[in-house]
Amino acid sequence: MQLFLDNIFKIGTNGIDLKTLKAQEPNLNEFMNNIMEKDFDFCILPNVKAQVLAVKTLAEKFKGKFENIAILGIGGSALGAKCLLDALKGPYWNLSNSPKLIVLDNLDLIYEFEQNFDLDKTLFIVISKSGETPETMAQYYYFRNKVSKEHFIFITDGEKGTLRDIGNKDKIHMLTIPENIGGRFSVLTAVGLFPAALLGIDIEEILSGAADMVKNYKTSNFEINVPFLFATVQYLLEWQNGVNITVMMPYSSRLIGFADWYRQLLAESIGKDGKGLTPVKALGVTDQHSQIQLYNEGPNDKLIVFIEVEETDETILPNVTDSNLRYLSQISFSKLMNTEMQATEQTLTQYKKPNIKIKIPKVDERSIGKLIMMMECSIAFLGEYYRINAFDQPGVELGKKLTKEMLSKSK
Repeated sequence: MQLFLDNIFKIGTNGIDLKTLKAQEPNLNEFMNNIMEKDFDFCILPNVKAQVLAVKTLAEKFKGKFENIAILGIGGSALGAKCLLDALKGPYWNLSNSPKLIVLDNLDLIYEFEQNFDLDKTLFIVISKSGETPETMAQYYYFRNKVSKEHFIFITDGEKGTLRDIGNKDKIHMLTIPENIGGRFSVLTAVGLFPAALLGIDIEEILSGAADMVKNYKTSNFEINVPFLFATVQYLLEWQNGVNITVMMPYSSRLIGFADWYRQLLAESIGKDGKGLTPVKALGVTDQHSQIQLYNEGPNDKLIVFIEVEETDETILPNVTDSNLRYLSQISFSKLMNTEMQATEQTLTQYKKPNIKIKIPKVDERSIGKLIMMMECSIAFLGEYYRINAFDQPGVELGKKLTKEMLSKSK
């Protein structure tokens, strides 16, 4: 994995100069010490062998027993699994493969789900750390009324909570979410790894990639610490120039789920105390034809983060004889896609709009593990820059409380 910052040095006062970036180097060790004192364990997850064993053992037990896997979860309990499915199995997996993975992360498609999937052939993975997430528990009670307990697996807190109590009472198989891991950081726990294992994804390779990035995150060498550099660029652009929107724009349809996952990670972690960066997702080449006009000629309030994949679709076009389109003759779709990305980079730079690029060799388990851990580590550094706790989400709790009060009063 490589991080390219060249274009932000080419756009004058709209970007960052190298001297300003290097001036942040003393923050690296200070921030790292502060993060370690907070006792949040997201960066040790790649080395927790017990969770891998538990996930693989239970996945093997259920292998081949169900045609459909339905995740009942929302937010971090759903987006991580969707990210891994999209990246490592592709958007067309459910059309002709088994088991199919369906993520029920909203409430308005329950009837439609029932009409299209046989509940007797469906395994439900219920994911909620507290066991009191209203959307998830409503779905659980609904489907539990339809099928037996053998159709359920719980992923929840290891010791307490409503879901843990139900699982103990009904003797339902359970996997644990570590105590100090919040939902948006949970993709590298059973929350993301168990559904992935059921699909035959190599979860140990995902964790190996993540472990590689942890080594990078812990290095005191400023010039190669990718998470710190990424966070520093985001912070400096916002602090100096008011660039408070981060657009994650992968040039790979398999990474659109990753962009969705990152939106929650950035929004919930940094949006506090009147501070924050607004996350936006875009997809290359698709959104060159829907969003790029704004990014080129609109306000200078966005950092565009490209993700380039070196190895993609090498399918070759036939010979094109039309004189206006002869430049397409016998090129690969991969070359066309990456050339369009390069042209978009150059265009943004000529318009003096901030843009940087992450390059990965291909979309595989190791690369997605690195990407996930890179973003989680960068969020930890961003929290230090903004002097907020990147690991809580107090702004979410009031809505949950009011929902419960309103429904209780309506009884």
